[in-house]
Amino acid sequence: MRALKIISDLLPIPSYTVILICFFFPFITIKCGTTELVSVTGFDYVVGTDIKEKTKNNEFSRRMENQLGKNLFGAAETDLDSLDVDEDGDPIKEESLFPEETAEEKSSRIVMMVMMGIPFFMAIAGLIFSFVKIRRKGLLHIVISSIGFLVLLFFGMIIKSSDELNAVTSMAEGMGGGMISIGMGTAYYLATILFLLMIMFFGMLKYLKNLYKEEQAIREEALDEFLTKE
Repeated sequence: MRALKIISDLLPIPSYTVILICFFFPFITIKCGTTELVSVTGFDYVVGTDIKEKTKNNEFSRRMENQLGKNLFGAAETDLDSLDVDEDGDPIKEESLFPEETAEEKSSRIVMMVMMGIPFFMAIAGLIFSFVKIRRKGLLHIVISSIGFLVLLFFGMIIKSSDELNAVTSMAEGMGGGMISIGMGTAYYLATILFLLMIMFFGMLKYLKNLYKEEQAIREEALDEFLTKE
């Protein structure tokens, strides 16, 4: 039990630290064929970064604009004087492969920001509590890690159906289709596994402590019974 106690004191510090570091590495990688289009870190989601804005600044996107002869990100940045006009004299906006952000996509991005903020701040809280002497610290680590794990797991389940990512992958149709692929990054899996590792370790530790207490109670009861007979 002493060895487990030492591990329980040391394990959370590197675990939560690595989880926080993982947030600054790609959680999602969007590729066009074998070429990386854009990578999105966990921290990008925490601060609410617009994936399309990040994609817009990518060198690959600028190259595709030149090859396709189309504005990938809409006509918002185009000089209106250079646009053709319709019969009423209104500018005809150039069709884009990346439509401008809708209200629904913006609300979805805010939801993702709140969602990913939860495991990020859970890791910070867990790291802080690792240096504080409090009772039931093991139970606290189980609660913190469970919340972080479940949120990351839920994030991974819904990410490919995200409205924001669907808007990014919509460019596949204009480029021949079937070229865009979305993959979860190694950092995402590592952070999720570390949260799960914390749950399993402190869950096992709590179980062993309860088992030890039960054995101690049985021994004391047997000893009392023996002394009484004597």
